[in-house]
Amino acid sequence: MADGHEIMHIFTFPCDGMFAFNNQLKDFAAHFQIPVSEHEIESQNISDLIKQGCELFICAGYPYKIPPINNEKAYGINLHPALLPRGRGIMPLPYVIMNDNKAAGFTIHKLAPNFDSGDILYQKAIDIDEHTDVETLSAKIAIRSPEAVSIVIKDIKNYWNNAARAQDNDKASSYPSPNEEIRSLNWNETAKELCLKGRGFGRFGMIGVIENDMGVRQKLAVFNFSVWEEKHNHKIGIMLRSSSREIIITIKDGYICLKEFQVIE
Repeated sequence: MADGHEIMHIFTFPCDGMFAFNNQLKDFAAHFQIPVSEHEIESQNISDLIKQGCELFICAGYPYKIPPINNEKAYGINLHPALLPRGRGIMPLPYVIMNDNKAAGFTIHKLAPNFDSGDILYQKAIDIDEHTDVETLSAKIAIRSPEAVSIVIKDIKNYWNNAARAQDNDKASSYPSPNEEIRSLNWNETAKELCLKGRGFGRFGMIGVIENDMGVRQKLAVFNFSVWEEKHNHKIGIMLRSSSREIIITIKDGYICLKEFQVIE
């Protein structure tokens, strides 16, 4: 909008309010009186918007497959939070942090029949190290990508026709959407292993199951914790302290302190 463009419609998706949110997006749309839809975008939506003068469809973090767009009438681009062809998938950042540091960066590419496979229009690598967490990497992408999108849009015809380059599928890596098992905290893991998982998921949210002295079990969404190595004679997974703000549990080679969490009903 700051570049003089008009946003004609926003498509989002239902969020659980625990691990995913779209409240700010809806507030933005309401403020600027932009129509919002939470249903999966359909071919008719594409056709209707093009008839109304839409020239560009921009996708970022959208989980549904966008129907084909007639490129003689409009462009379709996606902003992906990894250095494609590495790090394909709906939520690659935890995997980039934990397994694939060379995929750190972001890519603007053409929409294509297969997810994250379109020709690359713009790419930016981001340096990360063993201390980088998902919040830091997300922030680095967030402060760089708006300008990159603006640059591409201002000269979209040239980028589309002259600068685009095909992805090398032989160098591709792809990651599934993290399931409950992958994002679960296992008290039998070491402090080092749990720390890596914490860096990978952070405020994206992990899952931990706790049990008190009375045998009451609860499943928690965990967003922040600290771990440390220390020898102990306790059984693994014992809850040593529980309060409204912190829970301390024994792990394989030390302790974990849950600092930000909420019960999953």
